[in-house]
Amino acid sequence: MIYIKITLSIFVLLFSFIGPYNSYLNYVPFNNSYYLNVVKGDSIDVTISKISNLNFINKLFLRIYLNNNKIYQFQAGEYQLANKVLKNIINDLNNGKTVTHKLSITEGMNIYQLNQLIDDSYLINDCHMLKCIKTDLSFKEGIIFPDTYYYKKNMLASTILQKSHDILNGHLNYFFKNKDLNNELKKEEILILASIIEKEAGNNDEKFDISSVFLKRLSIDMKLQADPTIIYGLLPNFDGDIKKSDILDRNNKYNTYMIKGLPPTPIALVSLSSLDAAANATLGEYLYFVADSPSSHYFSKTYQEHLNKINDLGLNK
Repeated sequence: MIYIKITLSIFVLLFSFIGPYNSYLNYVPFNNSYYLNVVKGDSIDVTISKISNLNFINKLFLRIYLNNNKIYQFQAGEYQLANKVLKNIINDLNNGKTVTHKLSITEGMNIYQLNQLIDDSYLINDCHMLKCIKTDLSFKEGIIFPDTYYYKKNMLASTILQKSHDILNGHLNYFFKNKDLNNELKKEEILILASIIEKEAGNNDEKFDISSVFLKRLSIDMKLQADPTIIYGLLPNFDGDIKKSDILDRNNKYNTYMIKGLPPTPIALVSLSSLDAAANATLGEYLYFVADSPSSHYFSKTYQEHLNKINDLGLNK
């Protein structure tokens, strides 16, 4: 009889213990967005105390769970804890399931915008204005491949940016080696022209036409007269308005209204379609183009035709 009483007592004791134990492990500390930074060297108790009350009973429950699951240390990093039960949080901390962030670098972005994007991210910007990049190119603008890159908090920006440059340089080498036989542009010049095409084109379909205009102008020693190049030369303080004084300014080395040839560097990040257009467009008959919608241009063979279209569009007023 005494054994039955002891057994029942143990059963009652276990039952009264298991309920609170399971409740502790399955409660949700945070229903809303919450990020936890685990610092290397922090003990398990220090980490758990940031998300749970570690009184004597809870500490006992925690030790039992940790021992049963052979968890001895948490991995450093950033964790998203919203809507997760405590035991799943503990498992994530043990397995290092940290938050993954993304960096979206887009075509058309310039070096100033890229630097600001990195400053606003969770990366450590150890590559200000791309100064850290190892490259065979003579400039730092436009040498990153636009794409979405994934990273962990406090990762070095240089890791992503060097990889991105290597990808871009690989594409550039390919287009240079396989360019149209009549294309006389050097490797760097292809990238520079591609950046102008990137900023001028309203859609991908017209990129070859835009490239052919600029290639034609270069071939006859005609100024490119591209607004985006002037704008780039005015950065980072451009106020959104190209003034007559800006057009006449010879001190702006990106002013293709006053200076013949390509500007000294790219003016933006480029897409593959712009690289293709810069390397493989052929000299056509068009010498002029003007925007006839927010996403397209009208191309003209003569200056008079160009002026007529400008009049039709009411752009001369």
